[in-house]
Amino acid sequence: MAGVKEKPIWKFKVTGGQDTSTKSHATARGKSVIIDEPVLRGGTDEGPMPVEYVFMGLLGCTQVISNKLAAHHGVTFTNMDIDIAVTMDSHGTRLISPVPIPFPEVTLDIVVTYEGDREGAVAVTRDLKHHCAVSKMLQESGTRVIEKWVLNGEALPVD
Repeated sequence: MAGVKEKPIWKFKVTGGQDTSTKSHATARGKSVIIDEPVLRGGTDEGPMPVEYVFMGLLGCTQVISNKLAAHHGVTFTNMDIDIAVTMDSHGTRLISPVPIPFPEVTLDIVVTYEGDREGAVAVTRDLKHHCAVSKMLQESGTRVIEKWVLNGEALPVD
């Protein structure tokens, strides 16, 4: 989207409401989703749980910002697969006791095929944690966000 001037600070809205005690709906920019709990937790399993949407957002943010960073560093990501493993302390959501950090650890396995200079691709792996808003939100809340990168078949050391 060359030629689009993005504002550095901007606002957006998400609207929605309750359908049942475990199911809700939300809309952003005219796109609607269902948020629901699994049957085991009293829901109808018609959509992902709220916490799953957070990590779907992390996946999307990781992909978009990684590609922006790749272009910035003169590299093209031709393929990217991301798997996210989440550790959640559910004491708070189960009303057992409040928890200071609901997600103590999140691990992203990011496998990329790229074209261009290796150093440019490696620079993306160093920069991502500083630019993905969802990752920053999690990090600032105390979550340990671990990124495991594989670039053109080469597994990079984990920081």
